[in-house]
Amino acid sequence: MTRRRTPDHQVTELARQLTHVKRPNPVLWLYHWRYEILAVTLLPYALVNLVLWLGPIWSLVALAAAFNWVFYWRAARRHVRGRLRSIVVQHRLRTGFAGARICTMDGRRPAILWTRPVDGDIVVSLFCPAGIGFEQIHARRELLAAACFATEVYADRHPKYASFITLTICTTAVRHEPGRAASPGEVVPLRAHS
Repeated sequence: MTRRRTPDHQVTELARQLTHVKRPNPVLWLYHWRYEILAVTLLPYALVNLVLWLGPIWSLVALAAAFNWVFYWRAARRHVRGRLRSIVVQHRLRTGFAGARICTMDGRRPAILWTRPVDGDIVVSLFCPAGIGFEQIHARRELLAAACFATEVYADRHPKYASFITLTICTTAVRHEPGRAASPGEVVPLRAHS
């Protein structure tokens, strides 16, 4: 009776699927929620100081003017919406990494270094600890796109350092050129990626 052996990468994937994903330590948890913590602590402080400085009536006028300025100025509105979307994408990516089991054998997930909005998309810079590679993230792009409420996720390697990966999260619908429809067999690339 011959026994069929499983390749090492299948055993590694099975072990990774059975691994419990680590929860962040308290300092890392504070870092993950830094924007929300600052909003909850600094906004009330700023509002109280504004009322003490200007008085209640002029404070309402200043807040209404600031709200209208952001609401009616397209560039400011786009910037605020992009930053808020970037914050949401960070939380969704961490959850997506855990759900897709993109982690090391001891349960560590990739670290999100920076998130920024670029032309309607979200660009995320990742640092992958030893044990997580580009192939692992690239293979689970559909799961990450679903976790981020995105249409597509592109993964790019850093040209020099293998542990740095850039994700481009496309939040907008697929754009077609006017007057030209893609035939069913034609593949039209959305963006140029390496």
